[in-house]
Amino acid sequence: MTDSNEGKSELRLLREAAELTRSELGRRIGVSERQIYDWENGIKLPRIDRAVALARELGVSIQTVCRALGINISGVPDEEL
Repeated sequence: MTDSNEGKSELRLLREAAELTRSELGRRIGVSERQIYDWENGIKLPRIDRAVALARELGVSIQTVCRALGINISGVPDEEL
């Protein structure tokens, strides 16, 4: 038996957990379905404002989005005081 999540990117898993299609997510944050595909497949990275919109729509932290995109955030504080 194979894992149904095998080979799926972390960003795709987050999107699917939020029960959104690429088209729906793109519409919500103002980008094309192709851009979502490119982000999920590591072809491109979103601008910071788009990454924040992704976090908001997926219901996760910006740190979670960064990790899902393969961005090393070690040493970055969670929030400024």
